Amino acid sequence: MKLAYIRWRDAVSEEASAAGSNPAHAALVELHEVGFLLGESGEAVVIGMEFNQDTDVQPGRWRLHIPRVSIQEMRVVDLEKAFPVKRRKK
Repeated sequence: MKLAYIRWRDAVSEEASAAGSNPAHAALVELHEVGFLLGESGEAVVIGMEFNQDTDVQPGRWRLHIPRVSIQEMRVVDLEKAFPVKRRKK
């Protein structure tokens, strides 16, 4: 199993109820995600994550599909290398 860290950029939404008072500035948000690497294609990377009850997201397992064109940085490591099993001292 592989663990992935992905830094990527995505769209931003904002309330525009007072559109005349604030000029629009074109911008993207930078996101950082960590999850299990579940799949890859030429267009996207899929990572799996779990959320518990301490978040604003529905608890459970989630898949996030990230467009490759949006990825700024991606690091993948074997889970065993990221968190090696410590040997007990005898």
